[in-house]
Amino acid sequence: MNIQFFIVGIIAAILGVVLILNHKFYKYKTSDMLFVAKLRVFLGSSVLTLFGLLVLYDELKKVVN
Repeated sequence: MNIQFFIVGIIAAILGVVLILNHKFYKYKTSDMLFVAKLRVFLGSSVLTLFGLLVLYDELKKVVN
């Protein structure tokens, strides 16, 4: 297990979840420009969270095998 990748995965997952919770795009109407900006941040943070979880999964899989 590479501890640096594990730490990066934890940080990415936590940061992504925090960004998701802070940028609630669904509070705005679709015609509002703020909706688009919040949606972009929300989708980017979703990708960041998924990246963190995949890194954690890969590192934990190495420990089990």
